[in-house]
Amino acid sequence: MTNDQSTPVNETHRVDWRFAVRVASRTWLPIWFVVLDVYVVAEYVRRGYLGIDAVLYRGAAQALIAGRDPWAIQSVGLSFAGPPPTLLAFVPLAFLPERLTILVTIGAGLVAAIWVVRRLHLPLWWLAFPPMFESLVVGNPDSIVLALLLVRGPAAGIAAALKIYAVVPLLLQRRWCALLISTAVVLVSLPLMPAFLSDLDTVGRSLATQSAGMSAWGTWLVVPTVLALISLRRRGASWLVVPGLWPLTQVHYATMSLPVVRRLPIAAALIGLGTPLSAALAIIVGAVESRLREAEDAEIGEPEVGDAGALRKRSSWLPWSSGLRRPR
Repeated sequence: MTNDQSTPVNETHRVDWRFAVRVASRTWLPIWFVVLDVYVVAEYVRRGYLGIDAVLYRGAAQALIAGRDPWAIQSVGLSFAGPPPTLLAFVPLAFLPERLTILVTIGAGLVAAIWVVRRLHLPLWWLAFPPMFESLVVGNPDSIVLALLLVRGPAAGIAAALKIYAVVPLLLQRRWCALLISTAVVLVSLPLMPAFLSDLDTVGRSLATQSAGMSAWGTWLVVPTVLALISLRRRGASWLVVPGLWPLTQVHYATMSLPVVRRLPIAAALIGLGTPLSAALAIIVGAVESRLREAEDAEIGEPEVGDAGALRKRSSWLPWSSGLRRPR
């Protein structure tokens, strides 16, 4: 007697990467972020680092106005190490009381962070993304930098006034009009360059003290990190170059990676660690994650959710997805 409904003996089970990403993003990843953030707050309270960058920026701006050396300013053992464009950008803070400076800087960073999260169509728990959260805790403007870079048009070039490494994604994304604004920002600060260069040893020591060593710079991981970035060149590698290759990286530098790692939960978890080589390892793992998802999508014949099909065909370092269009 035969059975019309036969059951296949060998059934192929396919990993649904899109489902795995959704589960990871809604369960263990936010918990992981909160655990790391709690540790950061506890450690920074112990060291007296809450709002420290805002304090240093204000002190450096006051020294500039008073005709003193801005790069000699110190607080709780840390020194101001920003380049001249950053120094000029924070001159308005010189006229505020210290506590108000901290509140204004952290408040502006929080507003920018909320805007970034909404711009990228992410749930609000992404505000706990450790690099961005760390930037808020110390009063660093990296969330503002990312917000500016996500703005369409030349105004994005203003980001270079806050962080000089903002020119890296602008250059790789070929946003020439924005780069003209960045160039103008640098030119305005040129009169301060001789003083900055004379303090370059002090600045270098300060950066070395503050660096988390997250990038592959100066290590054997440079080669695999570069190869991973090439692999991700059509998936937003321009956002990863600074955290992955910039010398003397600090944790908040990786705020810039958010437009990419939001789709790569394992990479997001790694880059949030803020430990030596964590950004380089996150990029390498992220490239593997991305390839696995591409293979799965190709096997089932469907495009990856959130990617703009037309932009996937372009030879671009930044396929703007999740509703974002590539800025001109």
